[in-house]
This record gives sequence, structure tokens and C-alpha cells, in this order.
Amino acid sequence: MLATKQIVRGGLLILSTVLLMSGTAWSQTSLENAIKQYNSDAVQGYVQPVADLFGANMHSGYYHTAAILKSGFHLSLDFVGMAAMVSDDQKSYEAPAPPGFTPAKFQTATIFGEKGTLITDAATSLSYRGSDGVFNTKVFPLAVPQLSIGYVYGTEAIVRFITIPKLGEEDVPNITLWGIGARHSISQYIPDSPVDLAAGFFYNSFKAGDVIKFDGLSFGAQASKSFSILTLYTGLAWEKSSLNLAYTSTDPMTPLGVDISLDGANKFRFTGGLCLSLGFLKLFADANLGSVTCFSGGIGFGN
Repeated sequence: MLATKQIVRGGLLILSTVLLMSGTAWSQTSLENAIKQYNSDAVQGYVQPVADLFGANMHSGYYHTAAILKSGFHLSLDFVGMAAMVSDDQKSYEAPAPPGFTPAKFQTATIFGEKGTLITDAATSLSYRGSDGVFNTKVFPLAVPQLSIGYVYGTEAIVRFITIPKLGEEDVPNITLWGIGARHSISQYIPDSPVDLAAGFFYNSFKAGDVIKFDGLSFGAQASKSFSILTLYTGLAWEKSSLNLAYTSTDPMTPLGVDISLDGANKFRFTGGLCLSLGFLKLFADANLGSVTCFSGGIGFGN
């Protein structure tokens, strides 16, 4: 029992550290200031990679088996980490130059890029530089605790929630991530099915301060096969995610309110993974393939 408590405490510490690091990077003043320099037209290409990567992360790690009993008590607490891969083409984009500039468009850094490109107008010799990137990384991480409860008529409910309170006046605003979902056993209707089958839906929401908000919805089917302590699982899903930005631009040429939504790139995903069950303890990891490549894994406690 003591060892189990130590494992849980260690998992909580690791989870809190990872989420705080990713949340802090998400919401530091440098990020918000970089976004606010853009009007609604220019900001879209700058932050589109975040919409793609974060949207992919949010729909990962919801399951590690398709085995759902028709009835009985089920309770599981998982600590799930996700990591979307940042590709080279997500580090730069073709940005619009200020009105009247020549050239009218130029290649510069996205939020995952390096230094913003400096351009000079041929007619006026005025210079303009795109914002620098904020995240210098090849992996965009996320972590969250997850509670699964069942079973009722072959159905389980899944809940995610974590919040980080505001830290200081200029550093980290309040960050909240929550998600809900439900999965239903399909194999209960197919007595001779050689694999376990299930279907489910999931909804996620993330908010950082007053500028950044995410929403996502996913529907999918899962299959799994157990071999003693090892379970192989797979799944197909349709998903939709959206990043909303709401702020007042600091661009002196267009100091207007901005309120836009950007759709994430992922529409479908294939998941393949494995889970190691050691009684009360479970270890799991999987790969998610779609428009964005994402990996997830973690540790679970329960039956």
C-alpha cells in the first residue's frame, strides 16, 4: 500500500510539473504580446500550427483497451502525457506585409519558428519585421489526469480536469483544461467476437487567460486484444478542434478588436498502442497518425 501511494504521489508530481511547464510556455507575456501585435489577417498563419498541434494532443490518450464489461464496478485514475511533433513546415509561413509594402507577402517565423524576417519597402525604405517564434521545440507537450468510471449497461464515463491559478499580474493567467467522454461496449452484442470492440465520444476544452480558448470534439471506434498481461489496442476516430483568439491588436495601423477561430488540421486519426497490466498498475503508450503525428502514454491505477 505504501509503495502504491508513493507511485501515485510521484505521478502527480511529474504531471503537475509537465503541465505547469507547458502552461507557462503557453501563456507567458511574451506569447500574448507576440499574438497581439497582429491583426486578424496576419495572426492566422502565425498561430495556425498551435491550432493543429494542440488540437491533436487534446484528443489523445483517452483509452488503452476496448474491453468494457456489461456491468460491475470500475474505477481508474490515469496520468496521461501527450506530445505532438512539430514539423519543419510549421516553423514558417507566408505573412502579409503592412498595406503599401513591396513585397506584399514575405516568408517569416510562425510561433514555432526562430527570428522573424525583416523586410524593407523599396519605395519608402521603411522596415518591418515579423514576430519572433515563441516555442523553440520539436515536440509540443500536454499532460492531464483522467478518471474513468463504470460500468452501467456496458458503458463507462471519462472525465479530465486540471487548473492552474493565476500566478502574478504579468506572468501566468488562469489555465483550465477539462474534458468529458463516454464509451460503450460493442462486443457485448457480438458474443463470439475474437476482439473487444467499443465506440465513444469525447469533448475537450482549454482556456488560458482571456486570449486563448480551445474546444474539440471526437467520435471513434476502438478494438483490443489481450494476451495475459499485454493488451494491443487500436482505434479510428473523426475529430474536430478549434482555437479561438480574442484580443485588442496593438498594431498601430489597425488597432482593432480581433476575434477569430482557427480549425485544427486533424480530421481523422488512426491509433495503435499497447498496455501492460500489472494488477492495480497499468502502463500504456500509443502512436496517433493523422494530419498531425502525436504520441501519448502514461500510467494508470485501478481495475
